[in-house]
Amino acid sequence: QLVYDNDPNLTNVLISEDWKIWRIDFTRAFRTFKDLRNPGDLVRCDRQLFEKLKALDANQLAEKTKHYLTKDEVKAVMARRDKIVDRFQKLIAEKGENEVLY
Repeated sequence: QLVYDNDPNLTNVLISEDWKIWRIDFTRAFRTFKDLRNPGDLVRCDRQLFEKLKALDANQLAEKTKHYLTKDEVKAVMARRDKIVDRFQKLIAEKGENEVLY
């Protein structure tokens, strides 16, 4: 949901010999849509990932991706990040942290 990949198919997933999963081909990702595609799909989140999402900084993201993403794409990522964080914060308030974060 964060990168808004319109083409998440199995030909874009590689698995290494040590079973690491690698996503490739993001040519149909990083769209400028600011809404989440399926917010209802966001029901649980890794604690470390959630903390890193909250800490994600627009200026740092723009600097690290300046050769790959436009300013509008960075703005859209940050808008979706905000919605993802809001979604999980609401779920935590409703269900409790241990039911949402692992």
